[in-house]
Amino acid sequence: MIFETKIGSYDIKEESIFKFAEGIPGFENLKRFAVLSRADTEPIKWFVSLEDKNVALPIIDPWLIFKDYSFTLNEEMLKRIENPKRENVLIFCVIDLHRPNVTVNLMAPIVINIEKGIGSQIIVEGTKYTSRHSVKV
Repeated sequence: MIFETKIGSYDIKEESIFKFAEGIPGFENLKRFAVLSRADTEPIKWFVSLEDKNVALPIIDPWLIFKDYSFTLNEEMLKRIENPKRENVLIFCVIDLHRPNVTVNLMAPIVINIEKGIGSQIIVEGTKYTSRHSVKV
């Protein structure tokens, strides 16, 4: 099916649509998202709403910029995404590209169970990570 997004028109297959039962903070009313790639922004990808064409967040694999990034998914978080096997999980963090202070939100990763097609943006508490972790570009 063709979707109009903030970053262009894309043919997105049903298996590439991820459902977020609670939405994500700031967009609780939006439930269906996709992760899209654009050659001109790699390795940054786009987390786009399929319900509001004006919502597209730049995201990145956090290990590309913070090799020692780690957190634990507690039981409640695992239940939200139906207890996936590690190989069925995608993790992204929202990146803020406003220069000169590019930051990444390491405190609230987007966690996706690709096998079930569901996800959640979780809040990792009790860590050294912040919602505006500086990135050197």
